[in-house]
Amino acid sequence: MLQEWQNFAVVTGSAAGALTGLLFVAVSLNRDRIVGHAGLRAEAGQTLALFIVALLLAVLLVIPGLSATTLGIVLVAVSLASGATLSLINRNQPRPDRSQARGRGGLRRRDQAGGQPLASSGERPQFSDLSAEDQLYRLLDVASPSLVSVLCVMISGCLLLAGGNGLYWLAAAVLLALGGGVVSAWLFLTRAPATA
Repeated sequence: MLQEWQNFAVVTGSAAGALTGLLFVAVSLNRDRIVGHAGLRAEAGQTLALFIVALLLAVLLVIPGLSATTLGIVLVAVSLASGATLSLINRNQPRPDRSQARGRGGLRRRDQAGGQPLASSGERPQFSDLSAEDQLYRLLDVASPSLVSVLCVMISGCLLLAGGNGLYWLAAAVLLALGGGVVSAWLFLTRAPATA
């Protein structure tokens, strides 16, 4: 059963490794901005954790001789460890409305005509008043790919332990981790506050 997934593991493992390396390059190029900002550091850490989880899951699929039961046990342990890690990283992230991570103007709201951004006035704006990027940012906060990815790994491990085929859940976890990591990296790198 696991041999059928080796091509998937090779492709996603390669992608996760490349994205992890690119994240290090991007963070090092923006080091001065990120080091002095707790929110950006937390977002960079969360993105790194997502890429590492995807890489680890791909590596587990290509380990020779691994039984489905052993893989199930390891996946449950990985989901617990990655869930705890992501929770600790998320705890260090400032919460007000992420206006510190937004750069100069905080959340960008659109005027009633629908186009021009408005400055933040302190109250939490309606979802429909946000710019498209801020809407995406808020959606990622609510429907966290980190949480869903960790849950998919847990479901996959439990199904394998019960004798079922949970590898499609594992595939979903890897794809969510990679996709969520890419979007998260894009958002925190484009929102990095300007240095004074």
